[in-house]
Amino acid sequence: MHKVTPHSIAYVSCQLRFTLSSVTSWRSMDGDFDYIPFWRTIVDFFERPPGRAAQQKVEQLLAWWTRKVFGTSRRAELNDGAKANMSVNALARQRAQLDDAAFDSD
Repeated sequence: MHKVTPHSIAYVSCQLRFTLSSVTSWRSMDGDFDYIPFWRTIVDFFERPPGRAAQQKVEQLLAWWTRKVFGTSRRAELNDGAKANMSVNALARQRAQLDDAAFDSD
């Protein structure tokens, strides 16, 4: 995954709503709340905008979310040093070091 999509926003919205609710197991119907129309409404908002101006706003919003979630939209243009210092890569290196240390201590 390299960009935010209407489906990813709908998925996260459903997960967030479930997390904030008091139910303890997942169901498509949570009391009087139905996740299926909730999901469809969110996806339709992005995939069926009413006109060209609305379509441009949707594209801008998805681009904004992509920047917020994934950082710069020019990741391919970053040099290897910058990519290596990204937090996800730093965490992967730390995990590998911990795994190596645990393996070596056995």
